[in-house]
Amino acid sequence: MMRYRLLIRLAVLLSLLLLGRCLPVDTSIEFEDAFSELYAAIDYKSKECGQQPAVLLLPPKKVKEYGLRLCSLSILRQPCPFNEYPLFCAEMFLDLPGIDP
Repeated sequence: MMRYRLLIRLAVLLSLLLLGRCLPVDTSIEFEDAFSELYAAIDYKSKECGQQPAVLLLPPKKVKEYGLRLCSLSILRQPCPFNEYPLFCAEMFLDLPGIDP
């Protein structure tokens, strides 16, 4: 009888541990932090190339980390002249299911 109870408790504990790991994690970044990262990338690239796009890119209020990092790195890797933002920056504004890393 004791073994049965012990096995039940272990099964419940194990299932709770496994279910806890399957919950989605919120990777949203606040507007201020996202703006700071984008502005730093844009500023660096504009100093390197001597120009920047006419319109400032503003992130959404809660942007996903993946989209923000993708945009920032794409800006930094873009060759000069820096006249427009990379197409990857549009990912910040899209919320497509299954497009996360």
